[in-house]
Amino acid sequence: MTTRRAFIAGVSAAGLAASGPELFAASARRRARLAFQVYGVRDRCAHDYLGTLKAARALGYEGVETGRFYGRDGKGLRSLCAEAGLTLVALQLYPSSLVEPELAKTIRLCHDAGTDRINVAWFKGSAENENDWQLLVDVVNHAAEVCAAEGIAVGYHNHDQEFRIRFDGRPVCAWLFERFSPRVQQEFDPGWCVLAGEDPFAWLAAHPHRNPTMHLMPAIDGVGAGAPKGFPLGPGACGLGSARDRADWRRFVPAAVADGTEWLVVKPTAYPDALDDLAASARYLRTFDAITIG
Repeated sequence: MTTRRAFIAGVSAAGLAASGPELFAASARRRARLAFQVYGVRDRCAHDYLGTLKAARALGYEGVETGRFYGRDGKGLRSLCAEAGLTLVALQLYPSSLVEPELAKTIRLCHDAGTDRINVAWFKGSAENENDWQLLVDVVNHAAEVCAAEGIAVGYHNHDQEFRIRFDGRPVCAWLFERFSPRVQQEFDPGWCVLAGEDPFAWLAAHPHRNPTMHLMPAIDGVGAGAPKGFPLGPGACGLGSARDRADWRRFVPAAVADGTEWLVVKPTAYPDALDDLAASARYLRTFDAITIG
């Protein structure tokens, strides 16, 4: 039997999937800015952090998301981003950074670095035990409450396992967001959603106005198994919109921006050509009216 929630989500997803004038009129009233994830260029950052950030800025990226600091403290990271001309969009951290007493250190790091957002990611929870994931819910909900008093937002970033693992036939990602506090935002990654066989339009429709930042990772089969070596297909071959990318960014990006996404965080998947893929993705996204590329 179709539940009321599933029916509403289906109707909403159909509306988002339509590339009609209403959608593009809405997206034209909003614009998102372009950022990138340091993890995708981590090898370059390890030996030239500032140079890599400046190179990405020269490609048109205005923001950066990182959980890798290469010996810098929060104030050092703030100075580095300022010198590169980038906004520190968010810190992407492991759940352990939100567990007391580490949470106090994490909050201080945010203040020192000059960012007001934490996106927590990469929880390898059990596929058999819901209690494993409930512990994550408890930690994230507590952190979101404490951080809100400090002017910091907390979001959860999915990979493919949150859609592949199922409880009672439903993806654990849906299970999580039924239990997360309304304070907990999302950092949805549609690429991982597509690779897990799920519909990103349906997910966006079921969780509207909750994605101030969103990851854009090419949905290329085998990307998980291929990292960190990636695909030796030549510079730019694995960028967004490339031949092997299965995500429908032409339709999805305007829908996400119309829904309220402010930062689109690009994650390249090819190594060692990650910077070339960032360039290819920027060229592709430059053709989108809903995106500001500085």
